[in-house]
Amino acid sequence: MARADVGLMEKLHNLWRQSTSSERSVVVLTSILLLGITLSYLYAQSLQRRKLPPGPRPWPIVGNFPSMSGDTPHRSLFKLANKYGGLMYLRFGSVPCIVVSTAEVARELFQTHDANFSSRPRRLVWRVLHNYDDNFKVMGSAPYGPYWRNLRKFFNEEMFSPKCLAAREGIRMEEIQHMSAILLDDAQQGRVVNLKRWLWGVTSNTITRIFCNRRFYGPDQNEQDREEFEQMTAGILSALGAFVISDYIPSLSFIARLQGWEKKFESVYALSTRISEKMFEVEKHRERVLKGRESGQIDMNYVPDFVDVFLTKPLEGGKLFPDEDIILFLKHMLNAGTDTSATMVEWTMAELIRKPDIMKRAQEELDAVVGSRQFVQESDFAHLPFLEAIVKEGFRVHPPSPLPIIRESLQPCEFRGYKLPAKTLLLNNIFAIHRDPAVYEDPDEFRPERFLDRPEINHLAHFSSFELIPFGVGRRMCPGSTLGHVMVMLMLGNLLFRFQWSMPEGLKVEDIDMSEAGGLTMWMKSPLCLVATPRTPLSKP
Repeated sequence: MARADVGLMEKLHNLWRQSTSSERSVVVLTSILLLGITLSYLYAQSLQRRKLPPGPRPWPIVGNFPSMSGDTPHRSLFKLANKYGGLMYLRFGSVPCIVVSTAEVARELFQTHDANFSSRPRRLVWRVLHNYDDNFKVMGSAPYGPYWRNLRKFFNEEMFSPKCLAAREGIRMEEIQHMSAILLDDAQQGRVVNLKRWLWGVTSNTITRIFCNRRFYGPDQNEQDREEFEQMTAGILSALGAFVISDYIPSLSFIARLQGWEKKFESVYALSTRISEKMFEVEKHRERVLKGRESGQIDMNYVPDFVDVFLTKPLEGGKLFPDEDIILFLKHMLNAGTDTSATMVEWTMAELIRKPDIMKRAQEELDAVVGSRQFVQESDFAHLPFLEAIVKEGFRVHPPSPLPIIRESLQPCEFRGYKLPAKTLLLNNIFAIHRDPAVYEDPDEFRPERFLDRPEINHLAHFSSFELIPFGVGRRMCPGSTLGHVMVMLMLGNLLFRFQWSMPEGLKVEDIDMSEAGGLTMWMKSPLCLVATPRTPLSKP
């Protein structure tokens, strides 16, 4: 024993000998009391843990929040799930959280407790992007309740019903043709194609035409308008993907202030509001609607855009949406409709370049179905089972939002024998569910054939298919899932049918960077750049 330790022990021993018997009794009783309290606390914690799912031991104060840090939290949680199972318990500060990582657990949970886990926790970014109005109105952030149900019904009936989707089929085809002319010109000039940018142009033009009858990409479009549009969408996406520690551990709000999150979100709000007011032109839409009513002349060929719908269709009780709500809804819906579909097709094209035999088989199927026509049409989809299998596999291996917006329970509940308190957070790790070894053999392998053997797996189902859920599941499933699927099929089908794809000169398929980047959406860290060659003599549409 070191000399200093010996000296300390001697001093303590002398103090003990010099103390009175009553003083010694106090010390002993105090020690016993502290030991008892400590043991009781540890025992209570042990009993509490028995009532909760397994999970990693939390850190003091921050809990398991470090598991959410880093560029790819879905992969970090996937590794933890391999150790603790498909239902895992985490704690963010004092806030409980469960993580679902297998199809079996997802099926059990959402068939029995979906309504209870359909609300949203309060987040700083939502408060700021709603201009500090705590009555969150956007569907993605609104708490579960009567308002959210009315809003969901409105979207399903007035915007994303089969009838509404069919009415806008011509818009989708026009934008494919418009952007295909640009791609054909690049191919004929031998230019390398930045596929991400082209895909972003198609999805953006399609969505903005559906929303407000405007186009931002193409040779005849205003460059400043396009740049502002990109600034707005990029800013909102970045803000929504941010992990702010004070959202989960309010006592550490000073850290969020030091990081400047609130000021960053305020800047995004100001920019997006300014740009979206100019972009959606709500007053001009209102004037056109009123003029049409007054004149009694209705253009039967005109398909109302979403601004028109908001201005003419009430939510509940005959009351129309105020202008500020219309702008709020549309600018948040833009991101879901543009970034996710473009990201998914880019990932899928990267996989196909690496597996030319799969690409060839898809092109042979397209040739047989589309024949001498120049473009793949939506009516062809029912006759393209292999293309659909490729799309499903793309969604499985590279879900655009591998860790979607977190949910929150409304009431205490019991699940699998575990007692979960109210306001328990829920994370659906879609990345992990899509790699469930109980469902998929060689889950990391890109193998579309697996869905030809299992056509019953339907990624557009709300409650009947839990093995493939790129658009979410249950009541909180993305309302635009069918539109997203159609856009992916249309873009991918025409890219494969109209062009042969290869690597730029001097590069090999092994040079493709398959690493991820992003936040709420995970895109390719390095944009996919390829050379396009027309497969048959093509003319500009």
